[in-house]
Amino acid sequence: MGSYLPIILFAALICVVALISTIIIGINPADRNYTNKKSMKKRLVLLSVLYIIAFVPALIWTVVYYYFLR
Repeated sequence: MGSYLPIILFAALICVVALISTIIIGINPADRNYTNKKSMKKRLVLLSVLYIIAFVPALIWTVVYYYFLR
C-alpha cells in the first residue's frame, strides 16, 4: 500500500493546483466587471462550487479505494 502514496500525493497536488488556478481565473483583473464586487463574488462562488463537485470527491474516492477497498 505504501507504493501508492506518491501517486495519491501527486493527485492531491494536481487538485491543489487546479483550485489555485480556479481562484486566479475567478478574480481575473483583466475582466471589464472586475471592479463589480457582486459579479466577481458570484463568479468565484460558481467556480469554487464546480471545483468542489469535480475534484474533491475524486480525491476522496481515490484515497478510500487505495487504503480501504484494496
